[in-house]
Parts: sequence; C-alpha cells; structure tokens
Amino acid sequence: MRNHETPVVLNVDQISWMVSLMYLGHLMSPFPSGMIMDRIGRKRANLLLAFLPLVSWSLISFTSSVVCLYIARLIAGMWAGATSTIMPIYIGEIAEPSLRSSLVTFNHLMRNFGVLVVYVVGPYISYSMLAISCMTLTFLYIITFSFMPESPYYLLIINDEKEAYKSLNWLRGGKGKPYVDDEMEKIKCSIKAQLREKGSIKDVFYNKGNRKALIISEVYAVSKRLTGAGVLQAYVSITLPPLTFGLFNPNDCVIILGLVSLLSSLVSVLLSVHFNRRALISFSSAGCGVTMVLVAIWFYMSSNTDIKVKRYSDLLFICLILYNATFSLGLGPVGTSVKGELFPANVKAMCSSFTTVLVAITSFILNKFFLIFAQYFGMYVNFLIYAISCLFTIVFTLTYVPETQGKSLEEIQMILQGVKNHTKKSTDDVVQKTG
Repeated sequence: MRNHETPVVLNVDQISWMVSLMYLGHLMSPFPSGMIMDRIGRKRANLLLAFLPLVSWSLISFTSSVVCLYIARLIAGMWAGATSTIMPIYIGEIAEPSLRSSLVTFNHLMRNFGVLVVYVVGPYISYSMLAISCMTLTFLYIITFSFMPESPYYLLIINDEKEAYKSLNWLRGGKGKPYVDDEMEKIKCSIKAQLREKGSIKDVFYNKGNRKALIISEVYAVSKRLTGAGVLQAYVSITLPPLTFGLFNPNDCVIILGLVSLLSSLVSVLLSVHFNRRALISFSSAGCGVTMVLVAIWFYMSSNTDIKVKRYSDLLFICLILYNATFSLGLGPVGTSVKGELFPANVKAMCSSFTTVLVAITSFILNKFFLIFAQYFGMYVNFLIYAISCLFTIVFTLTYVPETQGKSLEEIQMILQGVKNHTKKSTDDVVQKTG
C-alpha cells in the first residue's frame, strides 16, 4: 500500500485506521457471540459466524474504495472477537486435563502458522490473489470443522445426555466404559452445581472464585497486549531499518520473525507438558521485557542523543527475534487458555465476552496510537510501556495466579474458591461454601 501497488492507496493516518478498525470490530462481537454459543452451541456458533471472514476477504479482494476496506477490516475484527470468545471455551471443554495446556498452546502454534503463511506468500502474489487464498482457507476451515463434535459440557447443559456421551467418547478415542462413564459423572456433577446460580453479572462479582477468575483473565488480557505483541506484528515492517545485516529487507525480516514464532510455539507445546504454566509465563515475560528495554534504549539514543547508533540497527532485529521466541513460550497462549478453564458453566460465556472486549479496547488504543506516540513523544516510549507491562505480568503471576497445570475444570473451580484439599472435595462442597 505504501508503494502504491494495491487498488487502495492509503496515507499514514488511513493506515493507522485500517490497522485499528480490526480491533474496533473485535470489540463489537464478543457479547453477541457469547449469547449465540449459549443458545445454539459452541460448534454451531463457530460455523454460523464463519460467514464474517468470507465477507471480509471478498471486500478486500474486489474493492478499490478506502471505505470498503475499512468495513472489511471491521468485519474481520468481528470474526476475531467471535473466535476469541468461543474457541477457548470449546477447547477447554473438550480437552482432557493433562492435555489442555498443550492443546491451547497448539492453538497458538496454528495461529502463528497462519500468520507465517501470509508473511511468506504475501510478497510474491498479487493483493487480490492473497485475499482469495485466505478466503479459500476459510472454506477449508468450515468443511473440516463441520466434522468435529459439539462440546459435551454444552450438550449436558441442554440435557442431551446421549449426544454428550457420544461426543465425549469420540473425544477420548472411543475408550468407552468405565473411563468415559467416570468422566461423564464428574462433568454432570460439576455442571449441576455450577448451574444452581443463574449466571448474572452479580454472580461474577459476588462469588469469590468467579471474581478471582475474572481478575486473572482481565489482567492477562490487558498485559498480553501491553507487552506489544499485536502492535509489533502490525508495524514491524516500518519499525525495522531498510536493510538488516546488509542482506534482509523488512519483508524478509517479517518472514524470519514469523518462522521464529512458529518454531517457538512448537517448542512451547513440548515445554507445557514438563513445566508449569506460572514458570513459563514468568520466563516468557522476563525475556520479552529485557528485549523491549534494549529496543527502547536504542530508539532513545537514536533520537535524543548524538551517539551514532545506526551502525547497531541490526540489534533491533535480534531483539525482535528474541521477543517473538520468548513470547510464544508463555505469554502468547495464556490469554486464550485462561478463558477456557477458569470460569464455571453459568458465567463462562459472559466472562469470556468481557475478556475479549477488554482485549479489543486495549489493542485498538495501542495500534491507533503507536505512530502518534512515536511522532510526538518518541518511538522509545512505546517500547518502554511494553517493558513495564512485562515486569508487572511477572509480579502478578507469581503473587496472585494459582497453578492449574493438569487440573480438571472442577478442581480449578475449587482452587479459585479457596477450598483446601480440593482433590478430595466434591463440587457440591464448593457450592455450599459459596452459598
């Protein structure tokens, strides 16, 4: 777009709006998506709302109007808000406790794979062909996801025990009795206890466990964005120098960064089996924080001192490589995972929507003001904010967040409620305790 190689030519202000409008759309869809998934189910809600990316890519492919491009980006954001609300719930409800962390991390891996595909293919095919290719992948998603089962949790909520058993048995590899029967009984007991409360906003804030879950989810949602992930992904091509190591242009660097994110996501899938989540998040935040401090120092010295730092511009790319590598080890998957496992059935959709909305607001503000901050205060201010957020995330994780690695959804609820010896308590004990 900056090189006038597309049907739509945008100035700097219009580019910032194009990037930011996706997050404004992200803000619009979570609560409707939450209501839809509670009404028709997690699977069908995802399939129903898949028309959004089809419309978005169609507009991007065939439009030559700035307004239509804005609308396309807004609709793309609505799809992002829908999947960010529904998919973590679906994954959390279908996964075995021992595999949930890995599955959520794998979901982050596949997201990075999608980003990498666009990074690699984008520079070498036309603007319209790229949009059509992404539209084709959307059709592939609709076809393949149609064969997936509905969440057994949702099926039990609507009292369809027969289909819930079939779904759970399929998800557990057809293990059948008594393995599936035992898990079914635990899920039924948990849902029965959780649904005794209506699931209103009052229940979210007055229930100790719900309140703690909401605080953890919201803080991670904001801090994950404040560490700079979404902004750096959107603006990396104009943050890097024209040539890195005397060899790579910004497009090449973007591809390398995408590959690093993919590989580190793959490593995180393996690490999540052996290390607890609090350790991974803390290590990830520390790595991201150190790299952001270094980038902030470089930009400060470049714009506010007479020191010639241009010769060290390769440091920016090295720091971004390290940032992407460490981000995907813990910070990347965390925002998705907590929504799927911390909330009980009666408030799950509502709280997931709250979190997605907050992510959208934070992302919109950060993306909209990235260039403005750089112009009026200095680029280093952006990276200093990201570094401070990383430090806060470490402190918050170590002082407030309980470990949920390998715990069932029922055990997690007991931990949040403060029930001691939670592995020996029943879910009914929790309900009696919280009244």
